[in-house]
Amino acid sequence: METAQFALFTPNSFPLRRSQESAEQKFARLANRWKEESAHLSSVERMAMLRSYQAIIGMGAVAVPLLLRELQKEPDHWFWALQAITEADPANGETLPIDELAARWVTWGQQEGWL
Repeated sequence: METAQFALFTPNSFPLRRSQESAEQKFARLANRWKEESAHLSSVERMAMLRSYQAIIGMGAVAVPLLLRELQKEPDHWFWALQAITEADPANGETLPIDELAARWVTWGQQEGWL
């Protein structure tokens, strides 16, 4: 009778990439990558499905103030990530120009204490 062999994985088996990276550094790296990867895309849905964007969503609440500050500097398609993390919708389902959406999210962030 053969016995099954299982590999034993420890936390050190898969060292985290850039483990010394701060949340701000990680966000900046991922945001820059996302901007490069999404520059040629016109579909917001496809932009949001890029691995770098999904990694920002995976950062969770720590990414919220970083996303909001990014919107203050330069409005971009960060709304999907903000909605995914916070479950908020300051646009109340309205379709608005990107500048107006950014302004609503920034106002929401200030009111909710994220900024």
